[in-house]
Amino acid sequence: MEEGRKANNIYKYILISIGLLVIGMALGVLMPKTGTPLSESPLFEILSPYVELYKPYEFSTVLFLFVKNSLTVGLAFFMSPALLIFPIMILVLNGFMTGFIASVLPIDLALKALAPHGIFELPALVLAATGGLCFGTGVIRKIVRRIRGKEYELTRDFRRGLRLFMISLVLLFVAAIMETYVTPFIVGFAP
Repeated sequence: MEEGRKANNIYKYILISIGLLVIGMALGVLMPKTGTPLSESPLFEILSPYVELYKPYEFSTVLFLFVKNSLTVGLAFFMSPALLIFPIMILVLNGFMTGFIASVLPIDLALKALAPHGIFELPALVLAATGGLCFGTGVIRKIVRRIRGKEYELTRDFRRGLRLFMISLVLLFVAAIMETYVTPFIVGFAP
């Protein structure tokens, strides 16, 4: 009975994570667009150092993207006990970026630029955040129950969350390969 309830909690956390990502995407799509070109927007200024490190068809780019995204999902998981702020923030911000980019590019270019690696990267974010929500909620439960003089076993929540986090790392490595080698090819960058 306990195992079934725990499994249902994982599905609940997955649905919450997907919902937060979708909310972020909707905010990105609905954000008012200015007439200025994307290359002159504040968002481009924030992203420009990363753009300079992105070199299509080079393995160093795979490593860069994997490390950058692994740090992001690491924050979502390991910092989740801080009132669940990090997994929520990472889902909403990544959803916002995806929605914003998709809304400023022509639809065919947006699909070519986002879909090949996004089919791996977005589920990885959802899984890592789900693991973070599971672990973070477990920590909060443990604190609340300890205040009430009761015990709560956190190990199971941590292991479940860690398993999802590890799966997300595998997906992020595949996404980094896709973003380095497949996305540029589909968009039309010559090797």
